[in-house]
Formats: sequence, structure tokens, C-alpha cells
Amino acid sequence: MSSPKIGPTGRRSMENLVGLSRSPLHSHFKAAQEKPPAGVERPPLQDFDNTDIWPWITNWIKATYQTDIESVVVPAEKKVPFPAYPATGEKGHYDLSGFAAPDGSIRISLAGDWGTGTDVAQQVADSMVRNNPELTIHLGDVYYVGEASEVDQNCWGTDTANYKGVFWRKGSKGSFALNGNHEMFSGGHGYFEEFLPKLGIPTSQDSKQLTSYFCLETPVWRILAIDTGYNSDTVSGDCTLDDHLLDWLKNVIDPVHNRKPTVLLSHHQWFSGFGDGAYPKPATQIAPFLGSQEFIWLWGHEHRLAVYYKYTDKQTHLTTYARCIGHGGMPIEMPDAAYPNAGTPQRVEYWDGLTDVRPNRFHKLSDGTLVAGNGYVEMVINGSNLSLEYLDADATSVLRETFAPGGGAAWDGTLARNVVSNPQLLTHIFYE
Repeated sequence: MSSPKIGPTGRRSMENLVGLSRSPLHSHFKAAQEKPPAGVERPPLQDFDNTDIWPWITNWIKATYQTDIESVVVPAEKKVPFPAYPATGEKGHYDLSGFAAPDGSIRISLAGDWGTGTDVAQQVADSMVRNNPELTIHLGDVYYVGEASEVDQNCWGTDTANYKGVFWRKGSKGSFALNGNHEMFSGGHGYFEEFLPKLGIPTSQDSKQLTSYFCLETPVWRILAIDTGYNSDTVSGDCTLDDHLLDWLKNVIDPVHNRKPTVLLSHHQWFSGFGDGAYPKPATQIAPFLGSQEFIWLWGHEHRLAVYYKYTDKQTHLTTYARCIGHGGMPIEMPDAAYPNAGTPQRVEYWDGLTDVRPNRFHKLSDGTLVAGNGYVEMVINGSNLSLEYLDADATSVLRETFAPGGGAAWDGTLARNVVSNPQLLTHIFYE
């Protein structure tokens, strides 16, 4: 077991997160390695046997967490019940009309997989508010297991015995956070009980973020956030959307009868062009609501930046402009040379992954791991136009695109997309 590494400013070193798997066991093990509970001693060194490591790991997890069950699947009685909205207040449905800046724009900064407690996470958070956005949104994952102490350290700037804290930046009007799989590795308590009560829109009737799904609306655009994290830790792990969320979507938002150009936000991807798995269940569940229109889908979970060509699915009949923005704080994953895979129907248009084309876009960590740069997205809504600008941690723009509802005065359900600025820092892929 290697000792946890500390970065130059006293924050968690990025090297600690290299190779972190998405299994609850590994995340609990890493958390225990960095922060053993007071009064609990490590298992004796003689218990470690290279020929039979699992009894030692079991002993360590059991000594640390009192029960090794929690490191595999959180018992139902220790998992936060999925919260529905109360009958009063906005019920998570917020009108942004009054938030516009003097030029008529509304600015929202977004980052995914940000909650690592590293120097680059702080750099990303600071860059996100450089243009004074009205709102900031985190797409989920506070590492390692989303406990309250990790939320305090990685999101609210609390220093610990090991590390200096990192502070999440709010917009001038508020901030929101989606639920990720890592938050649920500890039952969701840190996310629902420590993170959300300090987020939301303070001037709203709700006054704070009440649960893990919400909707933000301008006169033209809708931003719809769903919770794929809550059921990502179940035996099936299929990210099924909870019935409370679906009822809210049907009865409060009602996209079928109140159609609008939509940006969908989630933690997990629908599909991957990099061999990292797919989570089709949420897409199937939202198809009755968004199947009659084109929409933009921003997700994280995969630790990279990737912009997909417009994709229409033959089964759900959904048509989406998918973007993976899970490059907020984790070491950026370098895929196998076989990817992005042209053999799949979901084809990548831009991504940060060909080291031989633009080697200056990559760097090595102290342990020799090759990684790409971290970053975030700045969304600007001005009337019918919506722009997405993809930026590095230091606010260097790597791509900017705009969307507008198609069909003129009467929206026909399509979106008109235009690449406004392409500094050619990302790899642009053409398929024959």
C-alpha cells in the first residue's frame, strides 16, 4: 500500500486518483487508506500475505468501517430514501427570466467529476466564475465515497489533517449539483444532507436545492437535470430513474405538452465512443418525454471531454447532441488506440485524445501517468440562442458551438447547430 501523496499547495495530489476504479470496494479502500477512523488501528503487517491478499483487505475494511458489507453494497437501511419534492414551493422548477444580465444573457458554468480535492479542481472552480455566471452546476462525483467529511473537504474548503480543502464556487444567483455514483457509495448522506442544503437559489421559495433533480427555464430554453446516480449502486447498476422523478417530470414539467428546446444534464452517459460502457435505461425512460424533438445531452462519469456528432437512436427514437464533460477534476482517461470506435453508430466529432497529433495538450504526472488537461463548460443563453464553450482549467477556449431552435417562428423540434470558434486544439475526427 503506497502512502497518500500531497500536492505542492497541500491539497490531494492527482496521483492518488490514478487508476481509481468505479467499484465501491476500491473507493472505500482508498478512503480508508487516507483517513482511518480515530482509534482504529491498521491490521498488523504480518496479516498481509502476497499469496492471499483478500483476507487482509477484508480485515482492513472491516477494521476501518466496522462491517465489510458497506464497501460492496450500501445496506438499504443506510441509504438515504429518494426524496420527492414537497407540495409547496417551486418543486424544483425555476424561472430564470429575472436572472438575465444587462445584455440579456444568462451564464451557467458546468463541470463534471470535479470533487477530487486537488489543485486542478480548485483551478477549475475558480475559472468557472471568472465571467460572473448566474449559476454553477456540478454534474456529480465527490471522491472517494461522498461522505460528509469528503464533501466538507472537497467542496466546502475544509482543511483536514491530511490535506488543504478545495472550495466549490457558486454563481451570483446560486448553484446546483447532480448525484453521482461515488456519492451513493456511502449511501448518499454527504450529498443529500451536507451538499444540497447549501446549494440552490437562495431567493427562490425553495431557498435551497431540495433534491437531486431540477429544471431551469428561460422563455425559450429548458435545462433539465436528472438523477442517474441513485440507482447506479444497485445489483443491476442500470441507473434507473426513480418513480418520484418520473412523476415530477410528467406532472410538474410536462415536456410533452410544454415543448421547449432542451439541455438534459446527467452524471452517467447514455453511450460511449471509448468502450466505457452504456447506461440505456434512463434514455428509455425519458424517450416518452423528449422523443419528438432534438435535444442536447451533457454528461460526465467518463473522465474526458468528448463532443459527439448528432445521433438518432433507432429504438428510442431520441435524437441528441451528446457531450461528455467529465474532465473537471479526475486524471483524464487515455483510451485504447482502437478508440474512438468508428464501428459504433455514436461517433465522436471532437475529443482530447490523440497524443501524436497535439503532444502539447498532454502532460505526465510525477508517477509517469500521461493525462490530458482538465476543464469545464460555459453555457450562455441569450434569447433563442444557446452557446456552449469548452474551456481548459486555465480558461483557454478549445471549442465553442451555438444552438438555436429550428423552423423559424414556429419551432419544428429541430436544433440548428454551428461551430463558432474552433482553435483546433481538440482532435477533429472525420468518418468516411
